Amino acid sequence: MLNRHIDVRAYNREAWNHQVDSGNEWTVPVSPETVAAAREGRWQVLLTPAIPVPREWFPAMPGADVLCLACGGGQQGPIFAAAGANVTVLDNSPRQLAQDRLVAEREGLLIRTVEGDMADLSVFADGGCAARLARGVSSAPARRRLVGGLRESGDLHLRLHPGG
Repeated sequence: MLNRHIDVRAYNREAWNHQVDSGNEWTVPVSPETVAAAREGRWQVLLTPAIPVPREWFPAMPGADVLCLACGGGQQGPIFAAAGANVTVLDNSPRQLAQDRLVAEREGLLIRTVEGDMADLSVFADGGCAARLARGVSSAPARRRLVGGLRESGDLHLRLHPGG
């Protein structure tokens, strides 16, 4: 039996970089029309392919500090920014983060992008955000780490991996 160490973060990064090249639905940036609607207060975000997260689950967006984890791709972050939030997107894939920067530049949005692993959120101050949005959370310890950086009244929205 071959016992080799797999760098999961590097593997995941390359896989998502490839997904951007392939046009995977989670890598296609939102349209100018979607951003315009969000600026007018008409917005929704998806964490699953077909069902929007209910708006009442989110804090009021104007001025809210929102951390989007593993949510690069130019979708959720730009919608929140257009709705008035202070947005930081953390993703492991440089190509996914480039999609967020593309929308931000095209639409004049302020979005901070950070390349990193959501297993290590030490670059962010604890208690620093009103909402965290995370895709692909696969374990209970990871979910506990995500809660640590929320304000006392903050919201956590997750898309779990199957079986997670």
